[in-house]
Amino acid sequence: MRILFLSFFCIGLLQATPISTVLLDVSNNSGSVKASELKVGMSGFIVRHFDDKHSSIIANARVRILNTATNQAQIDISAYDGLRQNSLPSGNWKAQANDEVVLAYDYERALFISPNDYAYTNLTKNTPSIEWIHPDTFATYLSHEGHPTPLVKDFHDFCTANSIGLLYIQGEDTLFTLDCKNFEVLQTATATSDKKEAMIPFYTRVTSIRANWFGAGSSRLKSYEPYYLESIALNNSKNKELYTLYKAKFSENSALLRNFNVKE
Repeated sequence: MRILFLSFFCIGLLQATPISTVLLDVSNNSGSVKASELKVGMSGFIVRHFDDKHSSIIANARVRILNTATNQAQIDISAYDGLRQNSLPSGNWKAQANDEVVLAYDYERALFISPNDYAYTNLTKNTPSIEWIHPDTFATYLSHEGHPTPLVKDFHDFCTANSIGLLYIQGEDTLFTLDCKNFEVLQTATATSDKKEAMIPFYTRVTSIRANWFGAGSSRLKSYEPYYLESIALNNSKNKELYTLYKAKFSENSALLRNFNVKE
């Protein structure tokens, strides 16, 4: 029952629709926007409208700082990497005020990294409004890359290529919701564990993931939760709420806490 409650608790974010707003100003590689329902870490892109019939995506966008009192946010602006075609010319446009900013794009599609089939089925069956990309597809991608241990870059590349906005990672007692393209935590929720043994590197029906001879990602995981907890901490080192969660879960001498750069 607790896990079922968790599924519906998360449904607000699961059903997030794209948020469209106007770029207010630009300075170097950052800008500002104003819109409700924003979260730090949300990703998206910037669109240039040339006229009523012609427009183009010109840059990536990510929410970096959010003032919840005013709903105004600072965004990072970077080169757009959603479509790659080296045989075609690309524009050289720079983001400017009054361009359209679209955030939380593809958040209706998600990848769920879970320890076993019970956890996977429980969440996905209770949230049918989401288009769940089966982890078998991701496992096949990892086998092609030779990475039995998934890297953050693997998540980014796979989700970008397959238009997947959200990533869920199930820990022993926490469900993490991340932006799949930048690995930033959007929210956490309490989860319960059925105490079944975790599959390595995650629940999948793919029996074997090919490994490269050497290099990052080529070694095989020995345990499920520690690796993902560390990866999440390393890529969210300034997240105070996440630091508080980890501090409550582990002792102050835990090596995981050393991955954070948070002033108490």
